[in-house]
Amino acid sequence: MHVSFLKNWNLRTKLMIILVLFILSPLMIFGILFYQSSKDLVSQRTDKEGLQVLTLVNQNVSQLLKGYESQLNDIYEHEDIIKQLSDSIETKSSDQISLSDDSVNRFLRDFLRGKDDLDSIYLFTLKAAYFGDFKGPNLFTQFYRDHPMWDRFISLGTGRAVWLPSYELPPNQYNSKPSHYFAVGMQVKDVYDSLQTLGTLIANVKIDALDKIISNVQVSPNNVLLITDHQGNLIWNRNPDAYGINLSTYPFFNQLDLQEDGRFTQEINGSTYRGTFLRSAYNGWYYFSFVPQSDLNAQTNDLKRFLAATVVAFAALFILLAAFTSSYITRPIRQMAMAMKHIQKDNFEMMPLSQSSDEMGMLQAAFLGMRGRINDLIKEVRLISNKEKEAEVRALQAQINPHFVYNSLDAINWMAIENDQSRISRMITSLSDIMRYAIKPGEQLVTIEEELKWAQNYAYLQEMRFEDKFEVIFDVKIDTLDLKVPRLLFQPYLENSIIHGMEDIDTDGVIRITVQRTGSEEEMNLTVIVEDNGGGISADKLQQIKERRSHGIGIYNLDERLKMEYGPSYGTTINSVYGEGTIVTIVLPYIR
Repeated sequence: MHVSFLKNWNLRTKLMIILVLFILSPLMIFGILFYQSSKDLVSQRTDKEGLQVLTLVNQNVSQLLKGYESQLNDIYEHEDIIKQLSDSIETKSSDQISLSDDSVNRFLRDFLRGKDDLDSIYLFTLKAAYFGDFKGPNLFTQFYRDHPMWDRFISLGTGRAVWLPSYELPPNQYNSKPSHYFAVGMQVKDVYDSLQTLGTLIANVKIDALDKIISNVQVSPNNVLLITDHQGNLIWNRNPDAYGINLSTYPFFNQLDLQEDGRFTQEINGSTYRGTFLRSAYNGWYYFSFVPQSDLNAQTNDLKRFLAATVVAFAALFILLAAFTSSYITRPIRQMAMAMKHIQKDNFEMMPLSQSSDEMGMLQAAFLGMRGRINDLIKEVRLISNKEKEAEVRALQAQINPHFVYNSLDAINWMAIENDQSRISRMITSLSDIMRYAIKPGEQLVTIEEELKWAQNYAYLQEMRFEDKFEVIFDVKIDTLDLKVPRLLFQPYLENSIIHGMEDIDTDGVIRITVQRTGSEEEMNLTVIVEDNGGGISADKLQQIKERRSHGIGIYNLDERLKMEYGPSYGTTINSVYGEGTIVTIVLPYIR
C-alpha cells in the first residue's frame, strides 16, 4: 500500500512509529493468545471439575442403587414368599385373594422397617396386589394402574432391576405438598421350580435419598446438576418444578450416542451453558453438570482487565522508550541537518556535533571536514576575486602616466583661463580631480565626503557632455559624511543612470542620489539610493547591467563584492519601470 503521507514525517517520528509497531504488535498478539489460552484453560478446568463431580455423584448414587437392588433380590430369592405366590396362582381364585393377605403384606411391612429412604414396596400378581406401606395401599396402586407401561418397561429387564423415572404424587391426606419419588422394579420369577413369572415387584424410593448424597458434593451456586435415564426422562434435580421435563427435546442430548462422558454447549431459556455429562455403566443413567457461560466469562474478565492494563502500561513504557531511542539515534542526523541549513545561509561557524566512533561519528567527521574545506575555498575565492579587482583598478591607473596627464591638463586649464573660458576650465579641473582620485594610492575604503566630491565632478562633466539635458541632485545627510564606503562606489550606478536613463530624453532629466542611515540602533546600515526619471530599463538591458562587462567594473561585480565582503544581506537592488524611471538601492554596513 502506498503510504506517501509518511514522506512528510521527520525521521525521528518514522523511527519511533516503527519501533512502537514492532514492539506493540507482538505484545498485543501475545496478550490475545494468552487470553484465549487462559479462556480455554478455564473451560477445560470447568469440564474437568464437572466430570470429577459427576464421577463422585455417580459412584455414590450407584452404590445406593445397588443397595436397593440387593434388598429387592432378598425378596426375589425369599423361598417362602415365592412358594406362596406360586401356590396362589395355581390354587386360589381371584375372589379368594384379598388385599389384606396377611402373610405377604406383613413380610413387606417388616421389610420396610428401618429403611427410611424406601417409602413403599408393592408386589403385583395376576390375581392380587400386596403392599408394604405405612400410609395406606391406595396411593401407589392407583398411580401404578395409571401407568401400565411400567409393567412392559420392567418386563424388558428379564428379571434384573429396572430403574424407573421420577414422578410426582399430588397432595393427599398424608402429605399436603406434592411429593417426589423414583422407583425400581423387577419381575418376580419362580426361581425354585418353573421359572414362570409370578408378578412385578416395585419399590418407591424417596427422592430425598438422592438429595442426601448429592448435597454433600461441593459445587458452585450456579452449577446445575441433573440425572436422567437413557431416554432423557428426569430422575433428579434440585428444582422441584423441573420434574416431568425430558432432555431429549434438546439437540445436545441426541448427540450423546451412548458416550461414556463428554462436554457440550447448549442454550437453554435464552442463556448459554457449558455442559459436562457422564454415563453410568451400572444402569445407563446420565449425570449432567451445567455451568452458565456467564460464570466462565466472569472468571476470565478479571484476566482480561489485567491483560488490558498490562498492555496499556507496557505500551506507554515502550512508547517512551521508543521516543527516547529514536531521539537518541537521530540526534546526530538532526544536528547535521541543522548544520547544513546554516551552510545554505553562508554561515560556516562550527556548530557542536556529538562525537562517536560508530558509522554516524565517521559521517559527522567527514561532514565537518567537508564544511571546513568549503569554508576555506570560499575565503580563497573571495581573496582571489578581491585581488583581481585590485589588479584591474591598478591596471587602469597604470594605463596613463599620472604626471604627464596632470601637467597637460594644468596647461590646458591655464589657456582656458587666459581666454575667459570658465566652463572649460571647470571641466578640466573636474577631470583632473577625478583622475587624481581614481589613481590615488591608499585604503580601499573612503569617506562619504570624499566619494561625494568625486561624484559631483563626474556628474558635472556628464552634464556638460549632454548639454544640460539632466540635473544630478545630491541629498546626503550630514551624519553620514564620515562613514566609510568602497572607493568609486557611486561610479557604476551614476554611469548606468546617465547612459540607460538619460540618453533618450531631451530635457528635464533628474538623477537624485540619496545617502542616509537606516535600520535600528542595534543593526544600523548605510543606504544609498540612485533614482532617475529616465526612460527606464528593459528586461534585457537590466540583465546585461547585472552581468560582468569586458571592460570596467560593472554593477554585478560590485554587488558580488559587497556580498562576499559583508554578507548576503548587503548589496544592490534594482527596480525599473520601462518608460518611467529606475531606482537603485545599495545597502552597506555602517562603518566609521
